Amino acid sequence: MAERSFGPVVVRQRLGSELRRLRGEAGMSLDQVARELEASPSKISRLENAQIPAKVWDVRNLLTLYGVEDEEYRRKAERWVAESKAEGWWHPYSDASPADLDHYVSLESESAEIRGYCAPYLNGLFQTEDYARALLATTLPDLSKGQLEGLVDVRMKRQELFLRADGAPRLRFILDEAVLRRQIGDAALMRRQLERLVELMDTADLRVRSFEAPPHLALQSPFTIFVPREEVDPIVVNLESAFHDAYFDDRDDVARFVASFDALEYSSLSAEESKTLVRHLAELGVSG
Repeated sequence: MAERSFGPVVVRQRLGSELRRLRGEAGMSLDQVARELEASPSKISRLENAQIPAKVWDVRNLLTLYGVEDEEYRRKAERWVAESKAEGWWHPYSDASPADLDHYVSLESESAEIRGYCAPYLNGLFQTEDYARALLATTLPDLSKGQLEGLVDVRMKRQELFLRADGAPRLRFILDEAVLRRQIGDAALMRRQLERLVELMDTADLRVRSFEAPPHLALQSPFTIFVPREEVDPIVVNLESAFHDAYFDDRDDVARFVASFDALEYSSLSAEESKTLVRHLAELGVSG
């Protein structure tokens, strides 16, 4: 069983948010903190906004200044410092991806539950190696062979961590029926991909939204909702686009995406109906 991963980007943001909260509870301004620690206000601000890496002694001094005596919390904060400075295992391949791979996989790593709407392709967590390679080769034709294989490896590693690791997040995804019928690679490749989906449906909550379901505004773009395992972290939504993804953590924005997911899920096939349809398509071919 694989060990649980952690996400440096999210941890760095968490640490900064906590330092900002503690300063507020202590009733201190940036200038006051800077004077006490003989630092610049901009440094304190950048620490709180996760713009620079924190150092252990900075965090220790800040916690002392803010009157934090809980030893368990202080140890947790120091662990966050170490984790926030670590390089994610996926980092060497970040430049090859048009999306913010560091942010996205960090969110996956720090989630208790991940919900999403898949269109026009399967989420990387559910792709077979052949499907991932064929899809990336087509959608990112300028990748070198090394970059292509690196991104495929990242997707396979993500599956190892987030589908089979101890403490892996709960997965709830809605698959547009078009995703199942859109052929990536040859017919044999798609058959293996659909068979893999059938297997995954035993452990992940995967529902199909059929062509007969009513239209919904949220169908225009795929999105993923990351529900954190740490209570101090916000729920974050990733909205995919062809070139640059967008991230939302404002409560009103998140609430709209959560409501949209619930509406899509409500109008999707049941888990058993979804599994039956995917198995049927696997047996007959995507055009069946």
